[in-house]
Amino acid sequence: MQGACGVQYVLPKRDRTLPAVQSDPRHARVRTSGMQSIGFAFPVQPGKEQIMREVSNQLRGRRSEFAQSRQRAGVALERAYLQKNPDGSTLVVAYVEAQSGFGDVVRTYTSSDLELDRYFVQKNGEATGIDFAAGPQGPEPQLVGEYVDSEAKGRQHGAAFAAPLQPGMTEAARQFAREAYETRKAEMTESRRTKGLTREIVFLNQTPAGDLVIVYLEGADPVDANRQFAASNAPFDRWFKDQCKRIFPPFVNFDEPVPVNEELFSSTEVMAVP
Repeated sequence: MQGACGVQYVLPKRDRTLPAVQSDPRHARVRTSGMQSIGFAFPVQPGKEQIMREVSNQLRGRRSEFAQSRQRAGVALERAYLQKNPDGSTLVVAYVEAQSGFGDVVRTYTSSDLELDRYFVQKNGEATGIDFAAGPQGPEPQLVGEYVDSEAKGRQHGAAFAAPLQPGMTEAARQFAREAYETRKAEMTESRRTKGLTREIVFLNQTPAGDLVIVYLEGADPVDANRQFAASNAPFDRWFKDQCKRIFPPFVNFDEPVPVNEELFSSTEVMAVP
């Protein structure tokens, strides 16, 4: 279908299973400050969006329980966003920094005796239709590109979104990410730093219905930074957006600002409350 602008899209129908532990060493996850960065998206069943908001409110309101839960799971940072797609479908897009991988974090929650963890698993299952207790079934989310400003101090505002890859373009996406975030790291740093971004982290989620790219942005104002990127024709930015045209469907247009997703939850805000 034709999207309105940015990267909103029709969500492919997915198996209601969790990603599994990634075993291919070529796709090993990059670490950020000793923590593993994890980005993923789950479909929300029609009419269940409010459940996700209620879960977020519970996490904010039960601060001490939340701190105990995430300490057990080794989770240092957690942010979640609600993405509405033009066809009416909805995604939860999440970014987590943890001491262990995605599968281990999920298993900590599903095996926990904490009341908040049991509530968290139950309500997320109700909203997504996923049986979290069954454990990961498919490939684990793979970190494929990472920019972190070495001069950044502390954590700033976050934003995240998901977009589908063109069929058959997964390996091309990995190669593009390697060139952009590793080979051309100096140009990437200049591009993102001038827009006020301190982090840009890209993940691949592989599903039976198609592969998704998850992008997490962080900075003083990541929404404005994305607007600047969309309007930019600087050589590196132009090259980056032209490469995106190769791997994403035509309706994913980075010459337009990415639609702003609703922030459901940010652990940095919860733990900053006195």
